[in-house]
Amino acid sequence: MGIQVDGNNNRVAGRDYYENKIKPCPRCEIRVIDREKNVCNHCYSEERGMEAKGLLALFGICVWLVTSQLHEWRIERGLPVGIEGLMETMAISAGLVFGAAALIWFFLPIAFEILAEWLKSRRG
Repeated sequence: MGIQVDGNNNRVAGRDYYENKIKPCPRCEIRVIDREKNVCNHCYSEERGMEAKGLLALFGICVWLVTSQLHEWRIERGLPVGIEGLMETMAISAGLVFGAAALIWFFLPIAFEILAEWLKSRRG
């Protein structure tokens, strides 16, 4: 059997491509995935990492904004504003931001479910 370079009647391993149940990852086009998946594990973990970095940056910005407001409040009240005062203010603002994030993240969906059930009971 001679392989023809111009492509006429060249049937070497032609059926293997169609019988495989894999496809290239649409994001990286390097790794292969099953037909049922949307992305490979590597791209999925990179996407999750980017989401985590974004949330961490948002947390840092919120802590910085709350720290600046609390530090101004400390200055207006005449409280000590040295390095110790700044560290106390940063710790308090990190706690406030973490508490607010926990309140929004965990308790707000529960409150919406309770409110929805209450509204259903009021209608019926």
